Amino acid sequence: FFLILLVMVSLKSQKRLAAEVLKCGRKRVWMDPNEVEQIGQANSRVFVRKLIKDGLIMKRKQKVHSRARARLHLEAKRKGNHTGAGKRRGTLESRMPTKILWVRRQRVLRRLLRKYREAKKIDRTLYHKFYLASKGNQFKNRTVLIEAIFKEKTKKVETQKLEAQQDARRQKNLELRKKRAEKQQKL
Repeated sequence: FFLILLVMVSLKSQKRLAAEVLKCGRKRVWMDPNEVEQIGQANSRVFVRKLIKDGLIMKRKQKVHSRARARLHLEAKRKGNHTGAGKRRGTLESRMPTKILWVRRQRVLRRLLRKYREAKKIDRTLYHKFYLASKGNQFKNRTVLIEAIFKEKTKKVETQKLEAQQDARRQKNLELRKKRAEKQQKL
């Protein structure tokens, strides 16, 4: 009976010391089951270090915690799977705040306007007009803004053409009046 007690030495403190020395958790500390008595005598960190050096105490390898399944799930979510009504916990606003969407949209539209202005596709007045219009939530996305710019530019070209025609007509009328006035003076 006494022999059994001697063999069943508690290695709790040694395990604690070994964990501190190896800088890991107690679960990862492996002790040689054949050398229980020798390990049981270790009562200091120095002694534990010696046992580690001898290979009686070792640090177990960390268990693999694979992210393969998580990566697959994320890929599926990017495709749009696993995002149905049953998977949603928060409100629409908490899941994607409208403010963030607004800021994103404004940045896209303003970047486009800046690019067009620098490329001389639109002048300062048009830039300012569309800047304020986009701030006033007139454009849903880039495509709508580009269409609006195109429409405005064509309208501008049309008005310029009409103005040129009117100017030509005015000039013609003026010349006719002058000729008439000259004819009347001759008579």
